[in-house]
Amino acid sequence: MKISKSKCNKIGMPLMGFGTYQLSIKQAEFCVSEAIKAGFRHIDSAEGYGNEEGTGRGIKKGLKETGVSRDDIFVTTKLFPGYKKWGSTEKDYNQTIETLKKQLKQLQLNYVDLYLIHAPLSELRIEQWKALIELKKQGLAKHIGVSNYNEDRIREILDNSLEKPEANQVEFHPICAQINLTKYMKENSIEPIAYSSLAPLSTWRVEEGQGWEVLAEKKEEGQLIIKEIAKKLDVSEAQLLLRWGLEHGYSVLTKSSKPKRIRENLRVFDFEIPKGDIERLDQLNQNQAIAWAASGINPMEVAPALE
Repeated sequence: MKISKSKCNKIGMPLMGFGTYQLSIKQAEFCVSEAIKAGFRHIDSAEGYGNEEGTGRGIKKGLKETGVSRDDIFVTTKLFPGYKKWGSTEKDYNQTIETLKKQLKQLQLNYVDLYLIHAPLSELRIEQWKALIELKKQGLAKHIGVSNYNEDRIREILDNSLEKPEANQVEFHPICAQINLTKYMKENSIEPIAYSSLAPLSTWRVEEGQGWEVLAEKKEEGQLIIKEIAKKLDVSEAQLLLRWGLEHGYSVLTKSSKPKRIRENLRVFDFEIPKGDIERLDQLNQNQAIAWAASGINPMEVAPALE
């Protein structure tokens, strides 16, 4: 089963992707396999998730059970750059090269389709970016990009006369619409990828310790509007938010450990959101990053990663 080009962005990434954040190694193996069987052809992982071994097994199992070729799926993973304030060693050029090689072994892959710097936390980020350019030359990553970068950090790469990022993965949903950053990425032909699309929902990260209650009061008004529009369109609230991201030119990521929900979240191409309802959702924007706060991180500490 090949993905229609109309359902991919300009670097060939399917517009719908399956994320693996907060999954255990065992859960990642099961869920990734189920996602591929359901029809997902983009799998999103990261060094920092600590589950790439399970993700790799899930990819291998999913491909075997569906007969889908490796070349017909798109795999993204990320470099954790290190961060002095967290007591984490910041990776230099050679360590960045070796990190992806280690990740490829865990994923049981010869290459990834997209390799991202997870956030601009390191003082060595330009050195790390040069390493990503080399990894692309070596064929270990087909495309390279960044995550949680704002305009200044992207411009820093361009000011060093280096190859620009092909993609930037950021938190994006009606409460955190990243208006200026989205415009900047479009102007510079950088593909936008959304994570935490479902953060406005009361059902988002409800398991103990996942942070669902953080900033709950900022989400209350939006939840009423989201519920109303979803009911009117006869879709789930998750489908509505994922479709909203697609309508704004983003590739979107979703995650679930339930096979039924995995299949349901993929069904976002058979409806559109009326213009008036898109505008209502757009008006919910508070430029409020929820995912970072829900992870127990003060966004101001990792600025300028966030606007």
